[in-house]
Amino acid sequence: MNMKHIDRNFPWCDEYDDESFTGILNEKCTWSDEEYFKLDNELYDLAEKYKDADQLPRELVWRVMRIFSYVMMTIGCHSNPNDGFEIKALNDEQLFDRRERFQLVFEGFFRGTMPKTQYFEYGRSNRK
Repeated sequence: MNMKHIDRNFPWCDEYDDESFTGILNEKCTWSDEEYFKLDNELYDLAEKYKDADQLPRELVWRVMRIFSYVMMTIGCHSNPNDGFEIKALNDEQLFDRRERFQLVFEGFFRGTMPKTQYFEYGRSNRK
């Protein structure tokens, strides 16, 4: 199973990369559009690969769920002015658009029906 970008974003494996989407978000407090769309595209590819499967591999589910959980928690921390964490260089509308796409793509992956990208404000042209 090819999970290159999921592995790069999952801290508990040898392939984890500080320059991945979650690595940059964690270390630099920055949302990297370039790195996000590597992960986003891989989720679309994996959803297609497993579209007829009754179950997803447990290792895949654990890694994707952990990435989802971490990013949603980080967005929540950004929204709380009392915790001192801020995602740099994004205004509220930009963060809302990114959060909406992130949430719907990950939910679509688990549901088995990916959202149509033309309906997103963020990243319409980034799907390969």
